[in-house]
Amino acid sequence: MIKNLLFVVASLALLTPAGQATEWHVLGTRAMGMGGAGVAVAEGPVGAYWNPASLARSESPSGVQVPVDAHMELTGNFLEGANDLYDISKDCLASGADNGRCTQSNINTALNKMNQGQNGLRADVAVGAHVKIKSMAFFVNNLAYIAGIPKVDFSQSANADFANRLNTSELILRGLNVTEIGMGYGRELPFLPGLMVGGNLKALVGKAGYYNFFVNLDSPGSSNALRKYLDNAKSSVQPGVDVGVLWDVHRTLEFVPMQPRIGLTARNINNPKFSNPAQAKNAGERDKYSLQGNARMGVAVSPLSFWQIAADADLSRNLTPTDGVATQNISLGTEINVFNRSWLNIPLRAGLARNVAMSGSKTALTAGLGLNFLHLTADISAMVTPARQRIKSQEKSEKIPAAIGVSAQVGFLFGGKKE
Repeated sequence: MIKNLLFVVASLALLTPAGQATEWHVLGTRAMGMGGAGVAVAEGPVGAYWNPASLARSESPSGVQVPVDAHMELTGNFLEGANDLYDISKDCLASGADNGRCTQSNINTALNKMNQGQNGLRADVAVGAHVKIKSMAFFVNNLAYIAGIPKVDFSQSANADFANRLNTSELILRGLNVTEIGMGYGRELPFLPGLMVGGNLKALVGKAGYYNFFVNLDSPGSSNALRKYLDNAKSSVQPGVDVGVLWDVHRTLEFVPMQPRIGLTARNINNPKFSNPAQAKNAGERDKYSLQGNARMGVAVSPLSFWQIAADADLSRNLTPTDGVATQNISLGTEINVFNRSWLNIPLRAGLARNVAMSGSKTALTAGLGLNFLHLTADISAMVTPARQRIKSQEKSEKIPAAIGVSAQVGFLFGGKKE
């Protein structure tokens, strides 16, 4: 049962993206392939998400882009403890005695793993449709945040408690689905060539969800987690505002080499808040789920006409649906364009990303490639941490990467002049 929590959380995120959340989605394959660096290299319709000021770039093409991405990350040892506790409870229910895995030592070890700080499995999924016409963009994004977090019961942890189904250790699913419907506009300041500003105005349809189920019972709660979570969700609508600045230094100071660009984006600066469902409030959750604003800065250079290097850093410490877990990501990436023609190009990308808000976070490696032929574009990217997390030690030991992600995008682009 519990070993399927990975599938449950991923399924929930795919259907209803989900505590407090401010993390950036790595929307668009170019950004994911470059380690999540996108503020200073933003262009095309998806550029409105990363930096609305990029819409004013004369090099930025118009057209349509449809991106989709998914990301999952495990922190702490709670999933290992939950899986172990479920295996132990089966032995306790079967025997009711201290044999097999049903020992006090095994029970205590599993509960302690679940109770460690910064424990959680979280996932996010994003799907978008973006249209850009000159300096304006129109977009719809569905952004998902969801987490599985533990709540441990130490008061009824004897073997007999498990044999009699008395232990109430549980897993909580908490999340928010946000659909952004908006428009963006960018403009180059007439008194300072190369300096661009922009913004997005959005209507945000938020759907907050909550559900909890026991770990040690083979109950219908886990198998129906998706349906129960959706049944408990509550919808509300809020406005959203993004702003961005982009400085193309070379256009202001022509003697500066490698075409440096500096960008800054602040998302949801009005701190939209969405109503939590009654089940969440009854469990002690906040009345509102806050999609707090965040800010990100990026720089980029082009040592050669076919080569770009970019770096991004979160300026804000971002909350997540997992209690005690925050993100403040730094990203470094590069892109090399093979052929580098307006009608034919194969971009190759690679990068690194790390969450500096948590001392035990793992460095992620990213890679991606694309094909641009005439006006059609197709891209794919992936990220993974070489470090692996154990998710089960009883019965058959299992490990998975601490974080994984995938992204894909198709588009039809035209216009945009290259320097």
